[in-house]
Amino acid sequence: MWKEELVKEACRKFQGTESSLKWIGGFYENVYEYERDGETCVLKLIPIATKDRNLVYSELQWVNYLRTQGINIPKPVLSTRGQMVEMIRDLPVPCCIISFKKAPGKFVDEQNPSEWNPILFRKWGQVMGKMHAQSRNFHRRQSVPPFEEWNEGEIYHRDLSFAEEAILDRWSDSLEHIKTFSRSNRSYGLIHNDLHQRNFFINGNGELILFDFNDVKYHWFTYDIAIAVYHALKPVPSGEKRGFKEQFLEAFMSGYLHEHQLEKNWKEQVDFFLEFRLLFSYLYLMTYLDPEKASEETRQSLLQTKEKLVKGESVLV
Repeated sequence: MWKEELVKEACRKFQGTESSLKWIGGFYENVYEYERDGETCVLKLIPIATKDRNLVYSELQWVNYLRTQGINIPKPVLSTRGQMVEMIRDLPVPCCIISFKKAPGKFVDEQNPSEWNPILFRKWGQVMGKMHAQSRNFHRRQSVPPFEEWNEGEIYHRDLSFAEEAILDRWSDSLEHIKTFSRSNRSYGLIHNDLHQRNFFINGNGELILFDFNDVKYHWFTYDIAIAVYHALKPVPSGEKRGFKEQFLEAFMSGYLHEHQLEKNWKEQVDFFLEFRLLFSYLYLMTYLDPEKASEETRQSLLQTKEKLVKGESVLV
C-alpha cells in the first residue's frame, strides 16, 4: 500500500535514519520502526481519507493529558519542524504522520500462566477505569468536542448491503437498542475503543504501557470493557469461554471499579456489547479488509463468524 519513497520521506520528517526502517504491522500496514539518534521509535502513517489532521491532533492531546495523569503511554516524537503531526499530500495515499518512542517491554504471552492471569486482568481493568474517570475532566477542557460520537465514522452510515439479511437485521436492531441506553458522566465518555492485549506492553515492573489511540471516540464505557473481554476470549477454547469470561471479568472489574464507578446496569450492557462486538468486527473487516491480502486463516475466520451470526449464536459458543 505504501510506496517506499513515501515511507522514507515520512521518516525524514522525524529525523529518522532511512536505512533503519522496518515494517512492524498495523491494519493498514502503516506502522514502522526506525532509529533516531540511536533511539528506537515508531512511525505511523494515517490515511487522510480515514482521519483528518485535526482529529489526529486531538487524539494526541488526549494521550498527552492521560500521560500527565499517570498513565503509561509512550512519549511522542516531534518532527524536524517541532510538530506532533506532519503531512504528506502526495497521491495515491495522502496521509498524516505521527511518531512515538518505542515502549519498553513486550506483549503478554497468553499461553504463560505467570503472565496471563488475574493479576494482569486486574491491572488491565484498573488502567481502563482510570482512563474513563479522566474522560470527564478532559471533556470539560474542550470548547468543542473534537471526537466522533459512538455512531459516527468507522462503519456507521457505510454501505453494508454485502451482508446477509439476517446479519443486517441484527445490526439494525442492535443500533436501535443502543439508542435506549442512558448517558451520564459515569456511563459515557471517551474510550480507547481497542484496548486489547496487542495494544499494550508489560514492562519489567509488571506495568502496562498503552498504545494505539487512533480509534478514540465517545461511547459507553461498557463497550470498552466488552472489547477487552472479546479479545481476551480469543485464545480460549470454545468449551471454556463462559467460565473464562466470568473469571476474567471478576478480576478486571475489581481493578476497574477501584478507579471508576459505573451505572448499576453495567453487567447487562457488557454482555450486550460483547455480542455486538462480534457483529461489528465482522462488518468492519468485510468493509475495509483487502481480500487479496487477507490470509487463509483470516478468510476462514470471517466465514465462521458469518455462519455464527446468521445462526444467531453467541460469541461464547
